[in-house]
Amino acid sequence: MRKGELLERGANGKLHSSYSIPNGLYGPARRPFPRRPTFDARLILLTYIKVNLFVVCDRKSVYAVRDKPWENGHDGRTALTLERPSPPSIAFAASGCIAKHGASKASALTWYGLVVLLMTSFFGFVVRQMLSLIAPALQASLGFSDLQIGMLQGLGMAVFACIASYPMGWLADRYGRRLLLAIGVAIWSLATFLFAFQDSFGGLFAGTIGIAIGEAGLVPIIYAMIPDLFPEQRRNTANLIFYGGSLFGAGIGMALGGALLEWLAASAGSLPHWLAGVDSWRIAMVVIALPSPLFFLLVATMPLARRAAAVRAAETGDADKAQDFLSYAQTHWCTLACVCGSIFAMAVAMTSALIWFPIALPRAFGINPATVGVGLGIAITAATLIGVFLPGITLKFGQRGGGLTPIRATSFFLWLTPLPAMCLPFVTSTFQAYTVAALQGAMGVAGSALMPGIFQDLAPASLRARVLTLLGIVNALALAVSPLAVGMISGLMSGPRGMLYSISIASIPSLIAAAVLMSLAHRPYAATVRAVHSQFPGEKA
Repeated sequence: MRKGELLERGANGKLHSSYSIPNGLYGPARRPFPRRPTFDARLILLTYIKVNLFVVCDRKSVYAVRDKPWENGHDGRTALTLERPSPPSIAFAASGCIAKHGASKASALTWYGLVVLLMTSFFGFVVRQMLSLIAPALQASLGFSDLQIGMLQGLGMAVFACIASYPMGWLADRYGRRLLLAIGVAIWSLATFLFAFQDSFGGLFAGTIGIAIGEAGLVPIIYAMIPDLFPEQRRNTANLIFYGGSLFGAGIGMALGGALLEWLAASAGSLPHWLAGVDSWRIAMVVIALPSPLFFLLVATMPLARRAAAVRAAETGDADKAQDFLSYAQTHWCTLACVCGSIFAMAVAMTSALIWFPIALPRAFGINPATVGVGLGIAITAATLIGVFLPGITLKFGQRGGGLTPIRATSFFLWLTPLPAMCLPFVTSTFQAYTVAALQGAMGVAGSALMPGIFQDLAPASLRARVLTLLGIVNALALAVSPLAVGMISGLMSGPRGMLYSISIASIPSLIAAAVLMSLAHRPYAATVRAVHSQFPGEKA
């Protein structure tokens, strides 16, 4: 007997299937009547999913469907829908299948690409830190004032980097991120080399602008390339590795730059005769520009993952709609406002503490200003180590327990950040102050480390570099605002602890505002992500 057959007791007392009724039971033998059709909703749903999605995601035919969807025996129609999906939809489904096949294991080429991106970022940090280290030498050699040095480091770097970041992101989305990253390396390397041969403020300012323009798209373009290299399951790991490497790279770049300048100062008499009398800062700028051809070639020849081609096909399939950044910003303004507002408030608080701590501690406790750098450096290093590893651990265990998302983890860390800041006005020793700085920094780094992944989720693939430039622009604006805010508040305070109170007054409301805005962003962020990842025309996200 087969499953589902009906049993009936005949006149002879035996059980018979309704499909094989013997002669004489109800008259002459008849043709077995068909089984009553049964409707299983679960079966119908599974069939629909298989017919509409699995055909497109077949490993053997995914590229054929992507390239020529109406050939190779696949006309794009199904028995259930009788509708022909659009080519962008098929391309997007194909890219999703490639991501699924590579989710369990990232290839060696993708990790090689991440190493190249880390090395390029490290190279850019060395150039940027060297501009700060040679400031005293510039004043001694060319007689620049503090205002001129401030213009080189502030107006030349921060302002022009902020202005150039969006155009660089637009070009990267339009003509290829790898190409624009290689061009950026060439621009800042050439500007660094020419910087060494300038004798006037105008020439040095122009060189600084060139470095700023070249490095403007460095971080946004790299974060835009990471989703092209890594599948979604590995993307947060790659983001955290790059974020941690960038933080450590800034410190290592400062150390290497300082060591180079010290060696040049100590070896002035042993240099070749054709370098005799040349300022050490000029030699240092030429030396750090020498590896630029190697980095240019590494970036230009960096292999991209196979999935990047499918993602590019999905991007260009609906190009007119995808490349309209203003339309995207107007549609999802609430998400962008909450997330960017949270980042701005967080950056104001963290920058205020970082800039003014070296001044506040000697005033409050009467210690030698030279010792503040060591203690604060140890606190920042500890905060970086804790903050980089904490998000990965939290997400790993949080997703096991109840599906903790990166934006909720970020909100959690942001709500914890004001707690140590509230203790700052009550510290009675430098150890307590360094402990507060380390705890606040660790929570801030942990929340900031997840921000690039949040932007990657809410940005369409064709707008990713442009959306990620908002991250740099907001941080640059916060860098301009935070010193002024603390300075204005400090002018109203009196006493040796006035600066500590000023830092607290500026930081605590900003940190609370950052946590509130990130919490308010949960619902609009989820709606934006659904809309961005729904590539099928007419389909609800």
